[in-house]
Amino acid sequence: MVTRAELLGVSEGALVWVIGHSDEENALLDPISNDVQVLTERDEDNPEHVSAAIVVVDDAETLADDLDDALPQLGSVPVVWVALPNVSRDLTVASVTSALDNYGWSAAEPVRLGHGWSAVRVTPA
Repeated sequence: MVTRAELLGVSEGALVWVIGHSDEENALLDPISNDVQVLTERDEDNPEHVSAAIVVVDDAETLADDLDDALPQLGSVPVVWVALPNVSRDLTVASVTSALDNYGWSAAEPVRLGHGWSAVRVTPA
């Protein structure tokens, strides 16, 4: 069985920054290999090489604020994903893609993560 981490290309030994609002969202990668390190905050005074970042958005009302906070910090991270719940009618992959356009970022095709979540890989344009 493929894990969520594997679907997102998070490999062994990776340092992953999960930007979310709750423990449930921060646990989005569970189960995860013991040698993958997950950060919930990035220490700017002691920056480490982050292999991947996952921005977890949970509603349309906070989407712009979440992207405002996260995207300026992610330009040097090689793999960036935006994860969103599948159950929202107003927060969709299309709305995330549209919002990303406003920041000069683009999105690839979504990946279903199971248990009600999807993710889109995003890159600066």
